[in-house]
Amino acid sequence: MLILTRPAIAAIESSLIANDKQGQGVRITAEAGCSGPKYSMRIEPDPAPHDTVVEIRDVRVFMDDGSATILAGATVDYSEDPDNFGFSFALALPTEEQASTCTSPKPAGGCGCGKPS
Repeated sequence: MLILTRPAIAAIESSLIANDKQGQGVRITAEAGCSGPKYSMRIEPDPAPHDTVVEIRDVRVFMDDGSATILAGATVDYSEDPDNFGFSFALALPTEEQASTCTSPKPAGGCGCGKPS
């Protein structure tokens, strides 16, 4: 289950209101990469048919299966501190399934997680 901190919820709610998108949700995607996952967030009106949907207060989060696997147990926070401004993601310890997707040792011509470099 994805965890949103109170500041993250407030920032998402504020963004929905500021963009006149109340009632819509936010899609969070995570893609595995050599130096850790890459994240993106965007407002969308509805989830896709096979999305995982997490509802916290008035915030609906949509994730595809791959992103939901990477983000299982992750915490999303938000900060307005100038040195750390914006959303941040703290992943939970990897599950057995997540750990098995990373190959070791590093394959020739690739990175530590089996992705081409």
